[in-house]
Amino acid sequence: MIKPLFYILILGGILVSCKPDKEEDVVMPSYLLSEEQLVNVLTDAYLSEGASGINVKNVIGEKYDSAYVFNPLQEHGISKSKFDSTMNFYTQHPQKLKLIYDKVLEKLSVIQANGKLE
Repeated sequence: MIKPLFYILILGGILVSCKPDKEEDVVMPSYLLSEEQLVNVLTDAYLSEGASGINVKNVIGEKYDSAYVFNPLQEHGISKSKFDSTMNFYTQHPQKLKLIYDKVLEKLSVIQANGKLE
């Protein structure tokens, strides 16, 4: 009688200890980009990608690559490893990543509505 009860208690303890953290309880490490920095970098990256895709400068073919050289990470003074670490954190916390992309979309919508970059 004691053995089955002991096993049930051990199994219950393991199950309770393995439950995932709530998203809102997860603390973002200080060495990562702030939410605002990430939103700004991603917004610039999408603007850059969009501009290069539509050739807004009407650049001829052989000069096309050099006309759109823009590195949002370099522009914001952020290392690729810090950006990669930040994105790795957010991909492990998809609800937080969704909030980031909601802010990016909101910022892009404001830019589109104003018809210019801020």
